[in-house]
Amino acid sequence: MKKERVIFICSFNSVRSPMAECFLKGRGNGRYIVFSAGVAPIRVNPYAVVVMREVGIDISDHKPASVYQYRNENFDYVVTLCNHTRTMAGDLLPEGDRFLHKNFVTPPEIGREQEEVLADFRKLRDEISSWLFEIFPATSPEHQKNHNEEHH
Repeated sequence: MKKERVIFICSFNSVRSPMAECFLKGRGNGRYIVFSAGVAPIRVNPYAVVVMREVGIDISDHKPASVYQYRNENFDYVVTLCNHTRTMAGDLLPEGDRFLHKNFVTPPEIGREQEEVLADFRKLRDEISSWLFEIFPATSPEHQKNHNEEHH
């Protein structure tokens, strides 16, 4: 079976798209080749690293990538995770078979208590995770449980 190519795009490739990339890589049962990128990539956000570790995923080694390095590649799914990148991604990557979009807002950090910021990052992580189950149903825990039972 052909592996489907998926790219997740957000503004900085430091929070939303790395989370989505690692969730789909971990749950996709090898069905997907997954990338993430940003319009203006910066290093991965330390709060994102902490909250992903809490669910057993280490994104601390994530290397930020620019969406522009993928402009000549084809993807089965182009998934934008913030309004800022929605139009630009369609113009830049017109070959994608399926464009999907949902606006996720990265929590503000300045002037806030660490626990409050972490709580908001946990909420973002869980929202991204749930949405991925909706758009890639084969990655859901129920599907994996049924899949495992069928093959044992």
